[in-house]
Amino acid sequence: MTHKIVPAALLSLVAAVLAVVVLPAAASARPASTRPGKLHLQTVPPLGGVVVKVDGQVARSDAKGRIQVRVRDFVDLEKRLVVPETLISPDRKVVFDRFRGNVDAGGRGKVVELGLRTSRLVSWSFIDRFGRAVPPDRVTAMRLRSNTGEIHDLSGPELAQPRWVAESRTQQGPQGLASKQLYYVVDSAMVDGTSVVNRAGQKFVPWEQQAWVVQLLFFRVSFTATDMFFTRQVGDGIELTRADGDVERLPFGRDGTALVPDLPRGTYTITVFGGGVSFGRPVSISKDQVVSLTVISGADLALVTLAVLVVAVGLVLLGRPHLLTRLRRAGTAGKRARPRPRPKHRRRLPTRRAFNRPPHAPADEDRQPAAVGGGIALLLLVAALAGALLPAGAARADVGHRRADPSSATAPVPVLAYYYIWFNPTSWNRAKIDYPLLGRYSSDDVEIMRRHVRMAKSAGINGFLVSWKHTPQLDERLAKLVEVAREENFHLGIVYQGLDFARTPLAFDTVRTDLSFFATRYATDPVFDIFGRPVVVWTGSDRFTPAQIQTTVGGVRGKLLVLGNAKSLEDVESSQGVLDGQAYYWSSVDPVAGASGRKLAEMSRAVHQRGGLWIAPVTPGFDARLVGGKREVPRREGDTLRASFAAARLSQPDAIGLISWNEFSENTHIEPSERFGAADINVLADLLGVRVDVDVPVDSSEPGGPHRGLSAWGALLVTGAAVVLLPLGVLLQRRRSPTAARRGRPTGADPPGGPTDL
Repeated sequence: MTHKIVPAALLSLVAAVLAVVVLPAAASARPASTRPGKLHLQTVPPLGGVVVKVDGQVARSDAKGRIQVRVRDFVDLEKRLVVPETLISPDRKVVFDRFRGNVDAGGRGKVVELGLRTSRLVSWSFIDRFGRAVPPDRVTAMRLRSNTGEIHDLSGPELAQPRWVAESRTQQGPQGLASKQLYYVVDSAMVDGTSVVNRAGQKFVPWEQQAWVVQLLFFRVSFTATDMFFTRQVGDGIELTRADGDVERLPFGRDGTALVPDLPRGTYTITVFGGGVSFGRPVSISKDQVVSLTVISGADLALVTLAVLVVAVGLVLLGRPHLLTRLRRAGTAGKRARPRPRPKHRRRLPTRRAFNRPPHAPADEDRQPAAVGGGIALLLLVAALAGALLPAGAARADVGHRRADPSSATAPVPVLAYYYIWFNPTSWNRAKIDYPLLGRYSSDDVEIMRRHVRMAKSAGINGFLVSWKHTPQLDERLAKLVEVAREENFHLGIVYQGLDFARTPLAFDTVRTDLSFFATRYATDPVFDIFGRPVVVWTGSDRFTPAQIQTTVGGVRGKLLVLGNAKSLEDVESSQGVLDGQAYYWSSVDPVAGASGRKLAEMSRAVHQRGGLWIAPVTPGFDARLVGGKREVPRREGDTLRASFAAARLSQPDAIGLISWNEFSENTHIEPSERFGAADINVLADLLGVRVDVDVPVDSSEPGGPHRGLSAWGALLVTGAAVVLLPLGVLLQRRRSPTAARRGRPTGADPPGGPTDL
């Protein structure tokens, strides 16, 4: 019996040992995600007060954005974890965006990133150019646009109330989640029907600033009115018609002026009331100025009418000498005591010419002077109407009006300006010492493109060489520019950027793919038809051998004219036969101090020897020291541009390549700017045989376009011509008609014409 008890005890002991050893091991074999644990979270961006809820537990992040919360397990934790929208401060709230990391691993101490989108409560106020407050109720509407495309259209009471706007969002980066701060630009602020901000010219970052101050463009404008001929002040005041159609009457003060200290930037129609006749004149206000208006007074109208009458009567008398003879005879008869009796034995006989015409028909001597007088009167009236109906010079929407200069000839070759579509509102914050007068624009803005094209055309530029490579953003911008160019009858070429930001050449396959895309889409588009086929300048081509160039672009040369950007005679000669020509981008040259002409001439000869296309560079100056440049080429008030243009022309180019329209980092731009104004575009226009009066361009949101109508001079001429010439023409027509001749002459009387004494 004892022997049986011992084995039973041993079995119980073994079972107890197994229960202690084996069962925990089996329990430990369960997945960690099924066991309770602590979840570690890190908010992105790191913000305190962020709330998370899971399994009935509520936790908040600390000041560094760290959260720890106990959970019963990690299975399907993402479905149980709730991040509610939370107001973490009076002006900031957060909402869940995304996770990065496996929350199932939270039980092993790993940190899971919790991405958040934040919103900020912002407000704004308005000031003028001098920092004076502008009442919010004066602004009727405002549009805000974020860099992600979010639009806020505000009007009425909304303009005086704070507003929640998106402040940040998260995005996936190589090191994890990253918070991207958003910014907003002011697209428009409407006052009296016109926008008084430069589009995208003011930027606000909600993360940094919650009280936005929007500057509005109001200008100090004085209006005066003078008599057309007698230069005296006339009129009682002006009627100012605003863009929204409202009309305001402003009386003249004692000094004869009507002052508006805060007139919104825009185009207005101005009419003078009192003192004579005034026609509505469109006036574009984009700076502080004095606007002088012309009034046609009664004295002006009488003077012009008298002058036209004298000229008309003089022309009639010169065309009909017999009238002068009758006038002289009448004067002589008045001086005599008795009229001399006519001899009875003599009678008047018609001349031979009178026998050859039909009875009662006016003689040629009568008909021709009347016709001459009527024709001259008609020509004068037509000339007056043509002069009056020309576009009024007072309304210039873009760069003013273009006047032909007869002393200069137009350029015999196309002028193509290098044009850049890289600009975003943030681009102007880096390496800039000058800014465009159109504001710190974005290259997405179609109206900016349109104004650029119109300004360039008015200065004699035939097209843009557009800097481009195949990216979604640049493809979209190029497509917009193509549509604008088509509407404006303007031409485009392409500068293919074959170098990256570090000046490293792009891969051959990338270049081949990009150029094939461009050829497929635009090879037959008339906008690119400058030399029969689209011109493509390949920057970086000088880094490759002829064999590599041929392999890369050989497939598109039948559809495109592919030019290189060789910088030396040796590079030109080495690439002959595999490219269609060269466009030398030589922006840092000093044509005044150096001998640039000889180098350009040598390169031109080398290109033309093989039948290639040569685009010679022209530049107004250069300063790229903020982007790594070592030198500055001063503009010398246009002398640098003149010397560069002369050197380029002497190289017998097929086209002039103007460097540049809007390269503001290297300061080669001729686009009207804050620092240089419109000086260089005027110099270029003179060199090309046109003259351009460039005003400060109005903003892209400002409605533009030429205004047509009667100027004061035109109206005066038309009125005077109508008063005198039309009745005179009718009178002459009646006098030379057969009916009038019979009615005005008794039967048997001599026909008109000089008598012949026999």
